[in-house]
Formats: sequence, C-alpha cells, structure tokens
Amino acid sequence: MKQKYAITKDPGAGQVKIQEFAELDKDAFSLVCEETYDGEKIRAAASEGKEPLIEVLRTPNLYPVSEYAEKIAESINTLFGQTEEDSVEVCFDDLDALKKEKDEAAEEEEEDTMALDDLLEEDVEEQGASDETMDEPKKSDEDTDDSASLNDEDSLDVFDDDEDDTDLS
Repeated sequence: MKQKYAITKDPGAGQVKIQEFAELDKDAFSLVCEETYDGEKIRAAASEGKEPLIEVLRTPNLYPVSEYAEKIAESINTLFGQTEEDSVEVCFDDLDALKKEKDEAAEEEEEDTMALDDLLEEDVEEQGASDETMDEPKKSDEDTDDSASLNDEDSLDVFDDDEDDTDLS
C-alpha cells in the first residue's frame, strides 16, 4: 500500500496541518486522516530535536510507524527552514519497506550462517588437536610402581563376607 502525507503550514493562522492519504485504488489516493497542530508547539518541539517533535506529531488518530514519523519530522524541519514553501509531500510505499526488510533479514541470515560455519570449523580444528593427544601412549596400571594397588581378585571379592552372615540358622 502506498501512503502520502501532505504537510502544510499556515503562517496566518499559526497552524500546521498534516493530511494522511492512502492508495485504496491504483493511483487513486483517499484522505484517511487530518490533524491540525499549533504552529508554536511544533516549532518548539522541532527545536528540541526529532524525538520530541515525533511525540507531538503522534496522536490517537495519526500515529505513523517510526520510519515514516522520522521522515515526516525531517520534512517539517525542512518546511520551517524554508520561507518560500508552505507545503511538502512525503510518500511511502510499503512494498519498498518490505523489500528492504527482506534484504536486511537475508543479510543477517548470511552473517549468522558464516558465523556458524566459523564455529564449526574451529570445533573441527579443536577435535583434530584432541585426537592427536589421544594417540599418545597412556600409562597403564601395570606401569605404575604403586604397591598399595589392589589385586583384581580382591576388588571383585565383595560378597565373600556376606555369605558367612546369611547362614544364621
């Protein structure tokens, strides 16, 4: 959907008017909303910065998305900076915004894939290094000179004591 905002300043009345139009039929825009603001409030908010101006511009009836609101605020600043123009139009096409969003998502997915590939590659390299250390001969229990180690026969002889205790009759 295409949208158009007509911003008009009326220095005689000291007002700023914003009209929002939407393309309901091909190349036919219809008025959706119209807001009138006190010119001094708009000028004061514009002097404080873009965010305060956007806060003043947004109303329950006119609440453009952030991207649109920023461009409208920039247009109002331009309009107040010029003395010869009394109006300006700002046009938006949702299809352009969706294409841009899709491209950004594709770029982000590509970056994530590359990062994952890097992690997997590092993991493979680390696995290869640990395999090399596993090839080194390990010391067996027989190689140790520990006289306190148990014989295999003694370690498995756990139940020998229990047999004597079970015959109580």
